[in-house]
Amino acid sequence: MNVQTRAATDEDFAFARSVHHAAYRDVVERQFGPWDEAQQDTFFEQDWNPQATEMILADGSACGYWMVEDREVDIHIRELVIHPRCQSRGIGRYLLESVQRRAQGRRVPIRLGTYLENRAVALYERVGFVEVDRTDTHILMEWFTSP
Repeated sequence: MNVQTRAATDEDFAFARSVHHAAYRDVVERQFGPWDEAQQDTFFEQDWNPQATEMILADGSACGYWMVEDREVDIHIRELVIHPRCQSRGIGRYLLESVQRRAQGRRVPIRLGTYLENRAVALYERVGFVEVDRTDTHILMEWFTSP
């Protein structure tokens, strides 16, 4: 499978919102209760920033989006959202490993937070992330480059 990314545009808003809703519905319902479409629309709209987002393409077709922040002391994966129909195909692993190579070159850790009920925790652990803390709603994870 050929995985690529491209800069997001304003025209990606509706697709990205549909991916967000499809990917998060199960997690939100397990962790917080009934899905509220209007509330989730608001959450998505508040976070959507096409200037800081890349669309994820698998074999040329959009399948998700992500936001990765290169900060001075670390790399922060703010979002990694893949449509459920495209999950479990190695796309997330490929992207995470690409960020790991970048972090190794800079000798900085990668940090992320994910919902307590997110199945993606297993993926993060498989590629070497470890839990470093928890909040009431999130697992905070880090990946450290080898010295």
